[in-house]
Amino acid sequence: MKHFSTILLFTLLGFCTMSSILAQGSIDEDSRNSISDVSSLDVERSATVNFTDQLGTYILNANPGPANNGGLTGWGIFFNLIAGPYQIEITNMTTANTALANAGFTVEFFTRSGNALGGPVGSGPGSSPSGWTSLGSVPVTQGVTSNGISLVFATPSMTINAGDTTGVAIVFTGAGPRYFGTGAPPYSVYSDTNLTLITGDARSIPFTTGGTFFTSRALVGEIHYNAIVPVELISFTASVLHMSNGNAIELRWVTATELNNLGFQVERKSLNNEWDYIGFVNGYGTTTETQFYNFIDGDLNPGLYSYRLKQIDFDGSFEHSDPVEVTILPANDYVLMQNYPNPFNPSTKISFSISQSGMTSVKIYDVLGNEAATIVDKELTAGSYDFEFNASGLTSGVYYYKLISGSFVQTRKMLLLK
Repeated sequence: MKHFSTILLFTLLGFCTMSSILAQGSIDEDSRNSISDVSSLDVERSATVNFTDQLGTYILNANPGPANNGGLTGWGIFFNLIAGPYQIEITNMTTANTALANAGFTVEFFTRSGNALGGPVGSGPGSSPSGWTSLGSVPVTQGVTSNGISLVFATPSMTINAGDTTGVAIVFTGAGPRYFGTGAPPYSVYSDTNLTLITGDARSIPFTTGGTFFTSRALVGEIHYNAIVPVELISFTASVLHMSNGNAIELRWVTATELNNLGFQVERKSLNNEWDYIGFVNGYGTTTETQFYNFIDGDLNPGLYSYRLKQIDFDGSFEHSDPVEVTILPANDYVLMQNYPNPFNPSTKISFSISQSGMTSVKIYDVLGNEAATIVDKELTAGSYDFEFNASGLTSGVYYYKLISGSFVQTRKMLLLK
C-alpha cells in the first residue's frame, strides 16, 4: 500500500509483546483453549485511520477540439470536477489557448467547494470572489500550433474526495482561453469510472458582476489525475488475556480496502530503545472488501510497552505507524489506574485489576463526598477491567473515583473540564 500518506495510527491500550502470530481470520483453537479468563482490558483510542495508495494515473479527455471560439488575456474558464468512488488528485492538464506556437503564458487556478457554473454575468458562483481560493499561478507553454492546445503542464495540487464536487476556474495571463461551444445549454459532460468533468462557462472579468458571460463553453484539452484508494483502518483493538501460561494480548484490526499490501510487520520497542521484529501478518494484496486480522502476543509480564506496525508493499516499500505505549496491569494484585484522558470532557476510561473474585464497586464522588455516579457494582472475577465513564450530566470540577473490592480500597482524583 504505497503512498500511504496518513500512516496507521493504531491505538492499542493494554498490550504487550507477541510471541505467537496468527494467520488472517481467527485465533487458533490451541490459543483459545488455553485462555482461562478473558475479562479484560479492551481499549480503542483511534478507531478510524486512513492510509492511501495510488490506484493508477489516468487521463480524462475533454472536448477534442478544435476550439471554435476564444477570449483575451484576463479571461477565465469555469468547470466542475466530480470524483467517483475514489479520492482524486489532479496533477497535470492541457488547454486550448490563443498563444502563438511555442509561446509561454501563465494560468492561475481557483477552486471552490461545490458548483462553479451558472450565470448570467451578474450572478452565479463566478460573479464573486466569495467561496473561491487561489491555488497560485503556473507556467504554460503553447504547443506547436498557434491558437492550439498547450503542452502538458503541472497544475497546483488539487485533491477531490470521493463523491465530492470541486468547482475550478482558470484565469489566463499572456494569452486568452480557447474553447468549444454552441453558446447554449446544456453543458458538456466527459467522464470515466473515476472522474467526471462538467464544462463550462467563460467570463471576461472573472469574480465580478461586470464584463461578459458565455455558456456553454467546453474545455478543449485533457486532465491528468491519480486515483487514490483510501486504505481505511476501521478499528484496532487490544484485549488482555489471562492464559494458562501467563498474560497475553490479542491484537485485532480491520481494514476496509487494501492495495498491493504484502502484510504487516509488528514491532516492539526493547529496553534499549531499539525496535524489534516480533511477527508478521500477511495482507490481502489488493481488495475493496473488509478484511479482519488477529495477532496474539503471549508470555508477557506486567509493565509498559511500545508497539508499532510496519506496513509493507509487494515492491518492498513500507511505512511505519506512530508508536503507542501500552500497560499490562498485574493480574495478581489490586490496582486502580489513573483515568485517561485526564483532564477529560465528557468521557474518560477507568481501568483496574483485582486479584481475587468478589463483590467489586467503582463509584464517582464530588468534592463534598456526594455520590455522583456508579461505574460498576457487582460480582467480578479476578482480572483486569476497563470502563468508560461519561460525565456529560455533570458540571466541571474535581471528582474522585473509588475502587472497593474485598478489603481493598483505593481512591484517585480526576478533573472534568467543559
